[in-house]
Amino acid sequence: MHSLMLNPVVGMIYNGKLKRWHPIIYVESPLPGPDSPSKPVRHESTVHHTAGFDKREEAIKEAQDIAARIIQQRLSPGCLLALEEDVLWDGEDIPAEITFFVKTKERNVRRAF
Repeated sequence: MHSLMLNPVVGMIYNGKLKRWHPIIYVESPLPGPDSPSKPVRHESTVHHTAGFDKREEAIKEAQDIAARIIQQRLSPGCLLALEEDVLWDGEDIPAEITFFVKTKERNVRRAF
């Protein structure tokens, strides 16, 4: 049985070293303390497509497929996309990060900062 993902977002990182695009999954990781409508909700990266893609269009298609599979496999009732801008990655170490997203459209978000 799979564990449920909390408000997942599929985004895109760009490996500057290899010049490849990698879909990446973020899950909600609330800030400590009580919830508040004025408190931002943070997300942290959990896993990325390790091989990546030579063309951004192929990576976007895979990101959309990943989001659909998350829902189909009932890992979460929904999954948002953050594909408007890429996160630059130097290709070194693991591309782990914490970020904040704001909603832009029905199934889309963008980085808040």
